[in-house]
Amino acid sequence: MDMMAPYIENLHSQARTLLEENLIPFWKTNLYNEEDGRFFGYIDRDGNGDPTRPVHAVLMCRALWAFSVAFSQTEDQECLVMADRLYAVLTTDFLDDHFGGIYSETTYEGIALSMQKRTFVQAFFIIAAARYGRVSGNANALESAQDLFALLKMHAQRSVGGFTDVLRRDWSDDEDGHIWWMNRHGAVYIFNSQLHMLEAAIELEEAVPTGYRTPLKEQLEFIANRFYRIEEGHLSGALSGDFEAVDATYAFGNELEAAYPMRRAAALCAAETTWASLSSTMVSKVVEHGWDEVHHGFFFSGSSSAEELNRCKVWWVQAEGLVALIDAYQADNVTNYLSLALQLWQFIETNLVDHEIGELRSSAPNPYTDERSIAQQAARDRRTGREKASAFKCPYHTVRMCVEVLQRLGPALHTGRSH
Repeated sequence: MDMMAPYIENLHSQARTLLEENLIPFWKTNLYNEEDGRFFGYIDRDGNGDPTRPVHAVLMCRALWAFSVAFSQTEDQECLVMADRLYAVLTTDFLDDHFGGIYSETTYEGIALSMQKRTFVQAFFIIAAARYGRVSGNANALESAQDLFALLKMHAQRSVGGFTDVLRRDWSDDEDGHIWWMNRHGAVYIFNSQLHMLEAAIELEEAVPTGYRTPLKEQLEFIANRFYRIEEGHLSGALSGDFEAVDATYAFGNELEAAYPMRRAAALCAAETTWASLSSTMVSKVVEHGWDEVHHGFFFSGSSSAEELNRCKVWWVQAEGLVALIDAYQADNVTNYLSLALQLWQFIETNLVDHEIGELRSSAPNPYTDERSIAQQAARDRRTGREKASAFKCPYHTVRMCVEVLQRLGPALHTGRSH
């Protein structure tokens, strides 16, 4: 076993501890209200659920995926029970029985509040239902994921492999609905939705081998030909209907989150050589422009101008960054990526993991005291607050981080090699 092996073994052990003794217990204990059989849509920093807050489909879908994956990893039957409950609430409270698809948001009691069909939201139902169907043996869940993917191909695909951002309940265009906090420019295509549709196709291809290779290849080509900026080595966050970039920001988290699914998708559709270099370049560029050499961790975003750097350290960016670094290390054998991954894990453990209450905090303390950094952190705190769960503060990134570490580094420990 090489000189890095003890560090890899320590990371592997700590990831297992975080998953089994922190994350899973937190979500099992705090997300579900045993008194009335409902799920909370908001949990404060101390783990208290708030039944006055709405419940977002993204939280429910991501929790379903997380509990399904946790069950596969740990064989904890309570995780499967939670997954069963989550799938039931999604197909009862959120399912649009008339037009298909799921609603974005309901009250705590299950009354629909938003009937828009956001591609981002629909994609996460596919991701979650496909994984849940695989691990639970629930054929209806897998079928519902396939049916929704087909609906999105029919109604939301605006060009080959490219999906628009938002539609009305009946799947008609909603030109007025494109502007929201994730799409402040009102773009037709946003990378967030595109990425998660790619992940949806990955989940379906892994559940139904060879059935989704064509859409995988089409979506990879759309990302490479439309979103990827060859000159800069970064992705555009949003595109107009004519495929013009309408956002010059480099969203480091999205690029890190995209790198390893793109490599996985390429392997599934037998195009690994073509796309592997793209994933590797993206990680290299994010490390170059977004890694904090002084305090460690990844910054939130940047651009070609250094003045646009956002120094906030957000929980999900660090979680996805860890997996992207390990993936790039294993694919390219760049030892520096493993060294950075080990530094990043220590940063996460020290600055983000709540060892008392559980889960990760929304963001790490910001050591930068210049006026711009203070304003950026204040804006970040207003958006995500300090909550442990909300519409987009979910177990998805954190559980995935731990499971990816365990699955990727476990074989290395057994074979005595880190690569």
